Amino acid sequence: METFAVAPDINKSLNRYKGLLRFTVVKSNHQRPQATHIQTLILRAPKNPICLQATHGDYMSGGYRQQPGGAGGTTRKDGKRVAGKQAFPPPGSGGSRPKMAPRDLDYIPESVGGKEPQPAGSHIHDRARTGTSVGKEIPLVDSNAKVTGQAWYGDDVRLPNEVIGKILRSPHHYARIKSIDTSRVEALPGVLAVATGADSPHRFGVLPVTKDEHAMAVEKVRHVGDLVACVAAIDEATALEALNLFDVEWEVLEPVFDPKKGLEDADEPIHWRGKYHLAKTNVQKRVFQEFGDRSLVEKPHAESHGKWKMAGVHHGFTEPHAVVAHWDPNGRLQLYTPQQVPHYTHRALSTVLDVPMHQINVIRTFVGGGFGGKSDPFPHEMCAAILSRKSGRPVRITFDREEVYWINRGRHPSHIEVKMTADEDARISGFDIDALIDGGGFASFGHVTSYYNGVLATAPYELGSFHYTGARVWTNKPASGAMRGHGAVNTRCAVEVGLDEMAETMQVDPIDLRLANLLPPHSRTISGFRITSNGMREALEKVREGSNWDEKFRQLPLGKGIGIGCGFFISGSGLPIHWDPNRFPHATVHMQVDMDGGVTVHTGAADIGQGSTTAVAQVVSEVLALPIEMIHVRSHESDTSPVDLGSYSSRVTFMNANAAIRAALEIREQILNAAWDILGYHPDNLVLNDRRIYYKHDPAIGVSYLKALHKAQEDKGALIASGAYRSPPMGGVHKGAAAGLAPAYSFSSYVAEVDVDVETGMIKCTNVWAAHDCGKALNPLAVKGQIIGSCHMGLGQVLSEKMVYGRTGHLQNPNLLEYKIPSVYEMPHVEPIIIESCDPEGPFGAKEAGEGPLLPILPAVVNAVYDAIGIRLRDLPLTPDVVFKGIEKALKASEFDDPTDLPSPRLTHSPLQAKLVARAQEHKVRDKARQRTEDTSPYVNGVLFGFDPNLPLEDQVEGWRTATEPDPEQLAELGLAGRAWLKKEQRQMGGEQ
Repeated sequence: METFAVAPDINKSLNRYKGLLRFTVVKSNHQRPQATHIQTLILRAPKNPICLQATHGDYMSGGYRQQPGGAGGTTRKDGKRVAGKQAFPPPGSGGSRPKMAPRDLDYIPESVGGKEPQPAGSHIHDRARTGTSVGKEIPLVDSNAKVTGQAWYGDDVRLPNEVIGKILRSPHHYARIKSIDTSRVEALPGVLAVATGADSPHRFGVLPVTKDEHAMAVEKVRHVGDLVACVAAIDEATALEALNLFDVEWEVLEPVFDPKKGLEDADEPIHWRGKYHLAKTNVQKRVFQEFGDRSLVEKPHAESHGKWKMAGVHHGFTEPHAVVAHWDPNGRLQLYTPQQVPHYTHRALSTVLDVPMHQINVIRTFVGGGFGGKSDPFPHEMCAAILSRKSGRPVRITFDREEVYWINRGRHPSHIEVKMTADEDARISGFDIDALIDGGGFASFGHVTSYYNGVLATAPYELGSFHYTGARVWTNKPASGAMRGHGAVNTRCAVEVGLDEMAETMQVDPIDLRLANLLPPHSRTISGFRITSNGMREALEKVREGSNWDEKFRQLPLGKGIGIGCGFFISGSGLPIHWDPNRFPHATVHMQVDMDGGVTVHTGAADIGQGSTTAVAQVVSEVLALPIEMIHVRSHESDTSPVDLGSYSSRVTFMNANAAIRAALEIREQILNAAWDILGYHPDNLVLNDRRIYYKHDPAIGVSYLKALHKAQEDKGALIASGAYRSPPMGGVHKGAAAGLAPAYSFSSYVAEVDVDVETGMIKCTNVWAAHDCGKALNPLAVKGQIIGSCHMGLGQVLSEKMVYGRTGHLQNPNLLEYKIPSVYEMPHVEPIIIESCDPEGPFGAKEAGEGPLLPILPAVVNAVYDAIGIRLRDLPLTPDVVFKGIEKALKASEFDDPTDLPSPRLTHSPLQAKLVARAQEHKVRDKARQRTEDTSPYVNGVLFGFDPNLPLEDQVEGWRTATEPDPEQLAELGLAGRAWLKKEQRQMGGEQ
């Protein structure tokens, strides 16, 4: 049972832990007490709002949480829920919880020494602050290996006696394999192993609910480049020659390229669904969600309506896919691969090879860019393992760039329609979104994408109603999957542009429209997401000021424009992809301290360039007050690393750093307890800093870090600890409620400035002011890098990047020459602005900064283009031909012949503008009041305040028990303030203890 130590500064400790149901009274003055002197009191308390989230829906949902089978969803005969409506209060009522609850914890800033003043914040990790590393600009800990060429990437792996693997790929978009003859291949000198789909009958996939892939095609191929067979040979030339010797008999089938056609019934579906193959459809997933009051949109004061077509986009990472597989003398598979999610590959290999997981060791090499494109377990990884097992030799497979595009997993090509309405007070009364996404030949992450397209558009604004229909369709193209800003980028662009259109209809400033409709902190989205911290208001104000928005918007000459865009994204995930009834942790960290004080951290999380390894090292350095050079993070192989659920959904820093803090605090406790034995002072009165532990009232009294460490190591010979993190329980009960759930959310706001050549259609983005709420910048240097990198990737999608398919369905630009990624010369000046809202669930308050910063740049540029030329363009990317066609269409509809004569849009404010500004100011005051007076979350790092996670919750919130009768002498030690607090609690309980 977890207790909280309260000694000897009892008054201060009681204030800090006010509201907790358990605390421990230590009958001692600085000296270690005997066990008989420790008494645990379990205070009686009424069932209060802090308990409700895990039982009947929490106080943040205002009682609108649905029950299964009720208004939130109908129930089928088999007991499964189907999508239904969920009601939440109308906009303007203070989010989804108009009535604020009193603060449950009274936080007192705690000085624990260190090199910097301690922040006067209310974060649970403040007690672990030492001023050593957190918040400082620190170069990435693995940067030296990268810049000196010593980093070990996938294709750098070289093993003795290794051979080369090559893959036979389909020349057809859609065809049935009638037979494969490999005799000529096997007869070729130098060929050591051949494999086909017959060697890999087991299906796999990244999601357990959509396993539709094989290592090599079984029965059918589903796109050009699909894997048919593979071969291992002594050198590359022999392997390439062998590919020409396969004899494959095909039955060519009619392919589907247009996702709209994919909605129709199909005689030969790309994937048969169900046990009896009754569903003749290429629709992989349909989603329907509706929240709020639909009647609010029936008579709108203002509205906008836009239909969008957005091209498929590739990740464009520098390093191509590569893998090396080797079966060691003990019959264990050693697989080297640049993977974002080694654990999922580990699982898939076990399934495909029919080998226990303990017989497989997945070794993650350095990853030369991922962006979601290396999240799936891939068929070529299975092929390498199969060929190595057959040949008895290590096998290496490295893709060329064309093969990288065939495996794809990029952003879905999308058709999106967005309708939105507002009332006479410019309150957003409804969003209505319809999304059709092209999934390509396989499911990948598409099941999740189908939900994200909708639910991640429910914030950052207060909405009266929300309606979403989505469909993901299989087509005969390379599979789409997860890409940076997964599922949120395209819809966010359409929504933000729609808001600008609606603002123009009402003749109000689009920034003021957003400010007046923002969700407050400590509220709920209309779909039920828990918003703990929210820095969007500050972000909007910062970019408005930095860009001189009020002097430029609708006032620049033709061809020059300025635009706004906002973003909202998850920090981690509410549930892991692979779950079990025991709520498996999202992240686990093992930690050990060496004899010289160095700390080794073992984690299964993959650093794919975002700097998560550095972040983990920083938080450990911060807690233990050690130089970051003494922290060594190891995350390269499954044999020595704990299970981690992947580098996706911006979860690694958030979840692994939380787990690392827990482990580091345990190490810190052991070291301080050892110092207690040496010095005789309670750990509450000891300061750990600069590899020394001293009495905080007299720094001359102290002991070296090493001496205390060696004392702590006396019992077991080692100092070890483990930490784990799981998201708190949250979310609704409607179907799909888990999609988009996160322990925290990031918020972003960008202003972009563009020049448009109206005679050629060329767009040049010149300046970007980019504000991102990351909670707390653990490493401001890394956060700024993520913001600038996100701008680069987003500019590519909005201006130039596009996977081009010809009339026959062939990909026309599978290379980095013709697939137009912006170069350094096309990059604008980017002014990164860090907003710190200090999230209660994040490590030292931090939230994500790797994906959310991508979202605002697309709509900011699109809105800026409209400001420049007065033409709404909804076909992305905005290549010169798209812009020029838009200009030609505008000229035909006007009285002008010369594009330079086209008028620029102008804005004359309506009387509603003043009302918006006033309401935005009122909301700003409201939000500050909430920030001051409310407890930000009833959870701290996934654990309900004051509750033992190992005991049934019902026993702790319903029954009121006393472990032992309180001793009068112990109560006397509480002091005057402590006794007064206890009496107040007793009065509220309605009884005496």
